Amino acid sequence: MDGDKLILLKNEITHYLGIPYFSNTNSKVKSSENALVGKGTAREIALKTIEMANGQNLKLTTLSDQQIYNFQKKNKIGIDCSGLAYNLLQFLDPSIDQIFIGTEGKKGVRRVSANLLTSIPNSTPVTDWETITTGDLIRVNRGKHVLFVVERDGNTITFVDSSQKNTPKGVAYGKIDLKKLSQYDGVFRPNLKI
Repeated sequence: MDGDKLILLKNEITHYLGIPYFSNTNSKVKSSENALVGKGTAREIALKTIEMANGQNLKLTTLSDQQIYNFQKKNKIGIDCSGLAYNLLQFLDPSIDQIFIGTEGKKGVRRVSANLLTSIPNSTPVTDWETITTGDLIRVNRGKHVLFVVERDGNTITFVDSSQKNTPKGVAYGKIDLKKLSQYDGVFRPNLKI
């Protein structure tokens, strides 16, 4: 990936940083809005946050980042790991909606999981870790979690994910030493034009 595209991707990621983690496993929320089911883009999440704050007569401009985070958590606005990875992949290749296959053969961000993102026909295993690159996905916990590779610098992989384990719980950067990748379930390259 060229340097300009990587800069644009990192800028896009800044819009997601700090968004709360959304757990869809215990959620009984049914909504037609992606921002309320853990699959929204940063823009959709921001607009839903503004809409809900206005509906509660709350001025977001008077709140700290922590207070906005707490407001989003209270109102079940957030993003899960597969929603984040899918939206970042879509930023890199808008054709993902036509290519990636989700549950029941259906397409779109709401039909994918970490497992489906890192499975055939959507991705191909990366066997040579020296070739890991931006947009690759690291499968975690038998396909229950996914990390999005932002870049590799020597033996250090920088990734972004949405997780309950991050502090605060939500979207954050992390790093992995290339030599420790064997602790994970594999690296996968999405079948896209990135």
